[in-house]
Order: sequence, then C-alpha cells, then structure tokens
Amino acid sequence: MRIARSQNARLAGVVLSAFLWPSVLCDAADAKRYSSHPPMRPLPAPSSPKLGPGPTYFVDAEKGDDANDGSEQNPWKTVNHALGRLEPGDTLCLRGGTYYEDVTVGVSGTPGRPITIRSYPGELAVLDGGYREFFDEPQHAWEPVPDGAKGEFRSVKPYPELAAGPDAKFPVFAGGVYAEEVRVLGNFADSMVPLHGYAMAGDLRAESAYWTVKDKLDKETGVYCGPGVWLNPDTKRIHVRLARMNIPAFGDHNYRGETDPRKLPLVIGGAGVVLFLDRAKHVRIHGLVVRGTRSHTVNVTGARDVEFDHLTVYGGCPAVYVRHTAGLRLVHCALRGVAAPWSTRSTIKYRGNASYLFIADGKSPPNCDFDMGYSELTDCHDGVVIGTIKGLKFHHNLVDNFNDDGLYLTLWRDAPGEDICISQNRISRCLSSLAFAQLGEGIRNAIGPPVHICRNVFDLREPVHYGHPQDAQYRYTSEGRIGGDHGSPIWDPMYFYHNTMIVQTSKALFGLTNHTRDSSRRVFNNVILQVGGMPGLGFPPPDQDFQSDGNLYWSVSDGPAFDGGFFAAFRNSPKFQESKKRYAPGFTANDRFGDPKFVALNPDWRKPSDLRLRADSPAVNAGIPIPKDWPDPVRQQDRGRPDIGALPRDIEPWGIGVDGRLSLFSGRTR
Repeated sequence: MRIARSQNARLAGVVLSAFLWPSVLCDAADAKRYSSHPPMRPLPAPSSPKLGPGPTYFVDAEKGDDANDGSEQNPWKTVNHALGRLEPGDTLCLRGGTYYEDVTVGVSGTPGRPITIRSYPGELAVLDGGYREFFDEPQHAWEPVPDGAKGEFRSVKPYPELAAGPDAKFPVFAGGVYAEEVRVLGNFADSMVPLHGYAMAGDLRAESAYWTVKDKLDKETGVYCGPGVWLNPDTKRIHVRLARMNIPAFGDHNYRGETDPRKLPLVIGGAGVVLFLDRAKHVRIHGLVVRGTRSHTVNVTGARDVEFDHLTVYGGCPAVYVRHTAGLRLVHCALRGVAAPWSTRSTIKYRGNASYLFIADGKSPPNCDFDMGYSELTDCHDGVVIGTIKGLKFHHNLVDNFNDDGLYLTLWRDAPGEDICISQNRISRCLSSLAFAQLGEGIRNAIGPPVHICRNVFDLREPVHYGHPQDAQYRYTSEGRIGGDHGSPIWDPMYFYHNTMIVQTSKALFGLTNHTRDSSRRVFNNVILQVGGMPGLGFPPPDQDFQSDGNLYWSVSDGPAFDGGFFAAFRNSPKFQESKKRYAPGFTANDRFGDPKFVALNPDWRKPSDLRLRADSPAVNAGIPIPKDWPDPVRQQDRGRPDIGALPRDIEPWGIGVDGRLSLFSGRTR
C-alpha cells in the first residue's frame, strides 16, 4: 500500500504551534491529534522559496522512473540516480514524499554555480534510511511475541544488517556503558518523539519503570525506560514495546498513547548513513528532512563550501558528523536528538544509547570556517562538539535539553579550535552548558586561542532530567551549571563577557572563576542572577591568568533583605591587592550588587519573563569598556558606557532558532 502524498506530508511535516517539553503542554484537544505522544518540538514544515535560475531537474519517489529524463513532467524516481546527472549550476528538486534510500552526494559545483538539492516549493521531501514497512503497513510488519512481556511485538522478518557491527568508516559516536549493544533506534512517525534504544531485553520487558537497580551497571534488574525498540541478536528480529507509563514525577509526560505497533506508523532506523556528503564541493541543501538510522544521520567528509538551510535532522549517533571540511554553513536548521519526554540521564547513559547531537571531528586536516546560526539544537544526552573548529561563528541558536553536556569546547586533545565566537544564543537545561573532556586516559588537552562567549542568555532555572525516579515519591531535579569537565582536563581560555545568567544556586556558577590553571579567563559585564541563596564570590590565586570586573550580582531570595557590603570582605582582604597585579583596578572594582530590574522576572521557569532592562536598572551604563578586538555583535548599538548583561536597554530582543521564531527569553515561539 502506498501513502498518498497529502497523507505522507501530514505525517512527516505538520506545523505545530509552540510546544516545548516540558515547559509547554498541549491542550487536551491538541493532544488527541496524536496516536502516540504529543510532539516535543515543532514538526518540520514545507519550505516555499521559488525555484532559482538555471537548469532544474525533478525526482518523485512515487510517480517517478529512473528511465525518465528528469523533467517536471517525467521525473526520476531515486535521488542517487539523479545526482549522477547533475552539472554545476543545476538544481535537483524533490517532490513531497518519503525517499527510502541512503543518499551519497559526491557532486561538485563551482563557486559561482553551486549545485542545489531541495524540496519542491510548498512540499516536504523526507530522506529516510529506515524500513518503510513499519511506516506504510505496520499491521503486517509486527507480530506478538508468544513468550514476551505484555504488549511486546517483534518484526515479522529479520534484519541481519542491524545485527552487524557499525561500519568502521562511520563509527557510532555515543557514550553510555552499553551503547554498542543498542542496534536499532526509531521514532513515532506522527510526532517524531524518539523511541528508547534498548541494549537489553530485560529492560524492554521489565514491569517496573522505576530505577530500582542496586548498581547502575546491573544487568539483572530490568528497568522499563519507556516505549522503545531492541534487536534480538540471535533471531535478528526487531522487538518493540509501547507500554504506558505512570510515574508521578513525569506528570503529563508519561506515555499514554497507542500500545499496539500495528495500529500506528513508526520510523525504524536502518544501519547506514542517510545523507553522506563525500568530498562534495559548492553544494546547497535546502528544506529537507533527514531521519531513520542508528548511525550518522548526516555525514559530511572532505567537503568544501556546503550550505544546509532549513534542514531538519533526527539523530542518529550523531545527528550530524563533520570531518575534514571547510566552509560549512548550517542555518535555520533543526537538529533533534534521541531523548524522549520520559528519558533521563540515567536511562540513556546506563540503559541505552548516550548519543551526541553534532560532532565536528578533531582529526587533521581540521574543520574550518563554519557558520552555525538561527538553528535549534535540542533533546539529546550530549550536545554540540565545536571546540575543534578553526573559525566558527555560533549565533542565534537554541541549545536546550541535554541531560549531560551542551557545548563541548574541548574533546580531541590535539585539535584546539581557533577564532570561535559564541554569541546571541539561548542556552538552557544542560547539566554542563560548557563542557571540557579528552579522548584517552591521562591526557591533558592542548590549549588554543580564547573562545569568545558574549551576548548569550544562560537560563538554568529549569531542572535537568538527571536521575531517574526511584519510587512514586521521587522528584528528580538536578540543576544545570555553566561549566563542567570529564577528568579535569585543561579548560580552554574563555573570554566571557556581556552574558545574562539565571541560575538556581551558586553551584551552577561552577566554571566561571575556577579551573583556570594553565589557561586564562576573562569575566566582564555579566548579569549573574541567582534564584536561591547568595552568589558566591571567589577568585583563583594571583599567579593564574584571570581577570574579572563590571559584573552585576543579585539574589532573588536573599538580595532584598541583604544589609551590608557584598564586596566588602574581598575588597578589604590581601587578595584584592594581589588581584591588581593581574588587573590594575582590582577584581570587583566596578562590580555591583543589586536587582537588575528586568521588565519581568519570574523565578519559576514555567512562567514567562522579559529580561530587557528597565530605565532605572543598575546595569544601564554600568559596564566597563571591552577591548575593540573582542567580537561584540551589538557594540555599535550600545550607547554610552556599556550596559551590563546580554541585551542593552535600547535594543529589541533578537529572535533565535529557525527563522528567528523563538524568544531569546523563553525558547518558545514568539
């Protein structure tokens, strides 16, 4: 049975109003639209730009034939066939629908005549590396497991390619204790909510969804981690179980949808790379959806001058992997990871596949000259490895919902990045917003030039899904932090200025003033607002390359009643005089303690806030001048002395995410 284009587009590309888990919940009527679970994020929508000049050829997965001439009236059927017939300046237009093929792009345009691969105007083309029987005819693809758990089904036929180990050319890049045992991944097709990738049958079949294991590495006690899939290594069949959940801590994010996989379509990923750009040059890819694998969803190797625009990618291990590439532009894209609404760090790291979302490989020759902007990078275990890139502008992005690390500034020991600027982003719900690690035991990372981090909002009020509920009374709430590392490598130099940080406690400020040995740190003109307790005020020894000044501190809980000099103890200590050896005025010389007087601030992350400065804010015209060679995208608009924080008073908040559709202050649709 074939799915008509209109129905296929509806399943793959419905546009949703703002729905961000867990901050925003669908109403009852909206939730009824989905047989599985309401989506975590807006689903991809058709793109509408007109076709450009130059020769245009067409592909249609349902009506095409590779024996045709590729015209609009007589389209080709497969993308791979069409790619072999393109010349510089050509456009390949994919009609709406799903293309079940792993696509390799090895074409080359020229600087003035790039090759474009895009969806047809107003339609949505999906590249799917998975198995269409689970989407098109689920009623015939699954059968009950006679001796399995309640609600357990298995595929009618085996899939031996999944049982084989990952291709050495495309290694599965994921952490987790049993990640190599996870051989299949998937998503609900109507909502694209991820299915848990199970490593062990005992977890898939467990009756309890509570974390009752005595040891996190224990294989004897099963933990049901939510709807998911598992590959039986003996029979090579895929097993699935969509049992409902009832954990009080999850609330409306328990799974309560359809339990019979024969009654709803699923995206079950294959073993290969779905979109592989193999030494492609001068290529533009626009308006596609890429999904359906347990390997790299998108791999870019040895490419030059490649642009991804309005691409939606569902991971994958990882969703995007890039190496040996120069001139990558990733804009207005949505990269979604493997974390479901019921996922926690414990279930992904110790009972599943702790995948990364985006990796810029650090091996030589290095990646260079990247622009990553106006994109949404969300919902995974680990986030975005960017510290290896030589020349990166990372801006206007949403980085949200990583139950481990958000932005990796180190990972490969011999590949320090250069000329990296992280600006005008919203970073939220990360266990460690800025992360540092090394590959290999006993390795201390090489140090490169400073990473400039400016004009960002770090909103860490919302708890990270860290520990998994152990019983009905359990409340899992782990606060995120600004920085963190794995094994105490050397932290890259960070110049951290003009940011607005909202944190739960002083623990979340970890990384601003410590881990400076053998590195350097500058901390200027930041708003540091703490919800509970007084902010900490400590600095490294004077022999370390550290400077700090022009910051505004405040405590929502304790600030209004505080009576005394917040900086008095430090300024009257020998440490203040010692700090002048590094920074002539002395640390805190121009710091302030006071309510930043935002237009609206709610300590509760569930309620909206407006982080613009009021006219009477102590942050207005209170910062110190920043060196002119430090990048600052709004320097010319900040009149008078610099205002403290991410957003100067006279500037309208910029949008973030795809087409700037999301609010800098909430991450929700503006």
